[in-house]
Amino acid sequence: MNKLYGLIMCVGIVMAGYYGYEWWQGTQGVEQVSAEETKQWQSTKEAEVTKEETVNAQEVLMSDKIKTFDTGQEVGRLVIPTIEKGFTTYWGTDEDTLSQGVGMYVSQFTTTPDQRRHTVLSGHRDTVFTGLQDVRKGDAVFLEYEGKRYEYAVVSMKVVDADDRTVIVDKKEATLTLTTCYPFDFIGSAPDRYVIQSELVNVSDM
Repeated sequence: MNKLYGLIMCVGIVMAGYYGYEWWQGTQGVEQVSAEETKQWQSTKEAEVTKEETVNAQEVLMSDKIKTFDTGQEVGRLVIPTIEKGFTTYWGTDEDTLSQGVGMYVSQFTTTPDQRRHTVLSGHRDTVFTGLQDVRKGDAVFLEYEGKRYEYAVVSMKVVDADDRTVIVDKKEATLTLTTCYPFDFIGSAPDRYVIQSELVNVSDM
């Protein structure tokens, strides 16, 4: 009995250490970003991003056709002023990549922000996207990518089933979508996804 108890204790310690390390690793892609820093980024006039600037369909390079990035490679930074956080963003949304931080979805329906179509970012709710529920309509969200800072304004928040794939679709106008597991306080594999969608309002050099 003592040996069995000792074995259970050892397994418990190993598992706690493993998941503790996974949690710690995921939080390394998160940084505090002060409101003072991001305030100067926000556009003070109506954005000059128009529908005419959206890339024509035949010219769009969908993310699954991009060969310059390796899965798990750092490609940018997401900044959400409302929760005063910045997130290192990586290429792909496989489990290994999401364990590092926020992942950029790669598919035939999504693009990088410079293509001005639909960019989708995903992250775990318990390591990187803690506090995402505090984001509201009209809030600014910034995505830094290849020397440009893309400013988006939040237009909607919703909850969908984990198997719902209607979120990952092509869009004709520049859109940034953030997704994470829901409910936020759920223990285990969450049944739903929390989705925030925002529209591009400004692009500036970094």
